Amino acid sequence: MRMVDSINRIICKTSKLVDYFTEDGLIKQIGLTKEYWNRVIIKEIVDNALDAIEPLNNKEVHIIQSDSSLGIYDNGNGISCEIIKSIYDFNFYVSQNRIYVTASRGKQGNGLKTIISICFLKKYRLLWHTNEGIILEGIIDAEKAKNGKICVDFKQIGTTEKKGIEICGYELHQSAYYKNYVYFYTVCNPDVTFHLDYLGIEFHNPATAECVDKSQNISLAYYDYDTFKQFITDTQDGNSTYKKFLEEYFGTRIKNKSGIKSKIKDIDFNSQEFINDFLMLKEDQQTKKYTLLKKQLIGLENVLNTSIEMEDSNSLISKSDMVIPCIVEFSVKKDTFKGDTNRKEADIECYINNSITYNNSWSIGFDGGWYKIGNKTVYARDLDDLLKDMSNFSFVFHIVSPYLKFTDAGKTRIDITSFFNELLEKLNKAIAKENRLFSSDNKRTNNRAVMRDYVTDAFNMASDNGRYAITARQIWYKMREISGIEEKKHTYADFTQEILTEWIDDNPEYEDKVNFSDRGNFFVDGSQNGLGTANVRNFINTIGTSQNIFKCYGGISSNIHIEPDFDLIYKYDKVLYIEKTGFDAIFKAEKVGEKYNMIIVSGQGFSTRAAKTLLYKFQQMGLKLYCLHDLDISGIYILDSFGTPNKKFKECINMENLGVTLEDVEKYHIEPEKVDIKQEDKKKLKNLSYEYRRFFDAGTSYRRVELNAFTTAEILEILENKLSAINNLPTINLEESLNVDHKAIRETAFMRIMAEKYREQLDKIHVPIDLSAYKGKYTVDMAKEEIPDIEERLIEKYEREIAQKLNIS
Repeated sequence: MRMVDSINRIICKTSKLVDYFTEDGLIKQIGLTKEYWNRVIIKEIVDNALDAIEPLNNKEVHIIQSDSSLGIYDNGNGISCEIIKSIYDFNFYVSQNRIYVTASRGKQGNGLKTIISICFLKKYRLLWHTNEGIILEGIIDAEKAKNGKICVDFKQIGTTEKKGIEICGYELHQSAYYKNYVYFYTVCNPDVTFHLDYLGIEFHNPATAECVDKSQNISLAYYDYDTFKQFITDTQDGNSTYKKFLEEYFGTRIKNKSGIKSKIKDIDFNSQEFINDFLMLKEDQQTKKYTLLKKQLIGLENVLNTSIEMEDSNSLISKSDMVIPCIVEFSVKKDTFKGDTNRKEADIECYINNSITYNNSWSIGFDGGWYKIGNKTVYARDLDDLLKDMSNFSFVFHIVSPYLKFTDAGKTRIDITSFFNELLEKLNKAIAKENRLFSSDNKRTNNRAVMRDYVTDAFNMASDNGRYAITARQIWYKMREISGIEEKKHTYADFTQEILTEWIDDNPEYEDKVNFSDRGNFFVDGSQNGLGTANVRNFINTIGTSQNIFKCYGGISSNIHIEPDFDLIYKYDKVLYIEKTGFDAIFKAEKVGEKYNMIIVSGQGFSTRAAKTLLYKFQQMGLKLYCLHDLDISGIYILDSFGTPNKKFKECINMENLGVTLEDVEKYHIEPEKVDIKQEDKKKLKNLSYEYRRFFDAGTSYRRVELNAFTTAEILEILENKLSAINNLPTINLEESLNVDHKAIRETAFMRIMAEKYREQLDKIHVPIDLSAYKGKYTVDMAKEEIPDIEERLIEKYEREIAQKLNIS
């Protein structure tokens, strides 16, 4: 390019960081020896380009290697000449993002300074393609640099349509060198399109995911106390308010949570008020601390949510409040590698915050020691030590966190000791899963046997070792995660109906912790309850707590009233189980439960453990149980299943058949429908009585009549014919059960007399009520707390007025 005379002045600085411009000094700065510096150039410039395009809906990075230069460009807004000149001041950081504690690729402010230093020491020319459309070169005086003085002469070299950095004299490598970088960056940035132009030959790696803006990952939960103070002072004018600052960076909801209304300049950052406000706001975000980090994920199969403790012994707050969220995602793949006899070590890829690492698996370190991995025990200090002997495995790791511990000044090696044991446990489970998938004969082991082996581990993981109540589905998800079982047609049903049921029988102390989802409803005392284990358990625990009396209430404050407090056996003598939900709503509308003193339980096909537990409790209380079902093969078996103990439920439940019966079909002239008969139905059909076999069997199909074939009037008539004459409710002895509260009755009688005697005088008394003091927005809880006090104050006003007007002392 032709040199163009520059009108820019020469900038000279005596730098406190002159070590940037000696080989030994720069090695200390970046933690890597000279032979790695070309890698540093590519990584730092690509990282800078990715940061620049992060908010865009279309992200592109171009890498162009010619005979004489390497150019890395992007489709972002570019960098200005003014910013470039400020970067050459080695006394200061320049990055505008350095104050944000986010899961970024770096943003420490010294990445581009490092590029300047490497180019100076390796005698490369560094050309900046600016957003003003000009190419700018900063020429450092080498002689003055030896004496600790950095003098830069800025020259304009020409014009450009590109935005990025060009390095003239950069060593020419094989195309595979650049392709590797493009591949690795594509893996950890699936929403970016990478273009490689190598000596005129073009390669394109298109984006494989929708663009995600990760630049907005600013969360109060990421900050430690001291960094948060620094963030405020670095970004805010002292005259702006603290709430305005919170709204700008963290949103309206966080702003409204804060109790501090002061201007920034008036806040005592070391006061307990500010510390408590910071901790309160941070705690408010703890439930969502991983939400923003999830934007960074690249889609690997296994995900570990963990945290890193900040290292700061001088902080004014507790160390327990200085934990930073971290997510580790990884994949484990096993292959036989039959054709690759030269492969001696595992294939390991490591990424951090959507960027590559300088030393791949050597970059991820932890406390040295002996660790069990797979079926081996190895001495390891980093992921390379740990995994390299697993030659038939491929691993990909991605660590996402706004704070990482480093073990070297150049920040090339991070320390994961604080969560390594968590990662190792999850990693071993993933390896075990892959080994099962690739057994010696490459066949899957029996699913039920695998589930039995892992159900305890799955329960412990889902419940935090029995600490929390959980759903059966939560256990199932952990089961799939650690066992490798895939959810297919019958696997979940096998797990819940057989494996988990057996496990609960063997571990009865945990039965209250495992909740099966609602599969139906039951109606008691006018309320609808979901037919799941938690609701059934809670309901059964309330039975027998009533006193079997009519309670009398009232007195000075209200009229007398009497409410019943009776056990269910005084209200109900029947229970109807119906195999379909939907009819229960009809029965509720028609008040069927009240008419027949009947509890209605509706299921979905075959009864669940929760349904049987509830029905057996009713049976023990002496209630009569009835079953209303379809007239089909399953319907007959549903009725029979109640009376047949099995692994899922060991008690016998006696149910009376309420229909649909053969007689009902004949009486109402219902035409049976024909449906395809399944293999399992053929087996069931053989075990039915001759009468049922004759009705159901239609050769290649079978007949059935569903409840839905009847009108509502016909269903109600069936119930009336079979239930109207049955009434087994116990009688109530009012002499014993009516609880007479003489004080309540006496005070109620007195209030009636007084109200009648002074009615005319009371009607004339009126006290103005001013509620303006209560103007404002109340939450429900705040209103509930305030209203009784308001009510008492209003009554006191009238008491004083009435006492005065009626001369009552």
